[in-house]
Amino acid sequence: MSSIIDHPEHDERRRGAHGLPPIGVWWPMLERTLQLEVLENLNAPLRWFVVRRIYELCELDAGPIPRLGVRLGENERAYIAGWSHAVDWN
Repeated sequence: MSSIIDHPEHDERRRGAHGLPPIGVWWPMLERTLQLEVLENLNAPLRWFVVRRIYELCELDAGPIPRLGVRLGENERAYIAGWSHAVDWN
């Protein structure tokens, strides 16, 4: 289950239900080491550092970032699965 970051002062159109910006914006820019970390377990909560980096890449003010509980949703996991098959990781 995904955590929801509830900050009504932020533009909700730019974020998913769990509080992250659209994955198509940040995943291609995320550093390879962080991508590999996420790929190790797509169902695991994202580390605080990863969530903060996502917001930095999207030039968004995250406000207080939750330390635990931010997970990828079903659509994000599907996006990454498709993306990882299209990219040569060697």
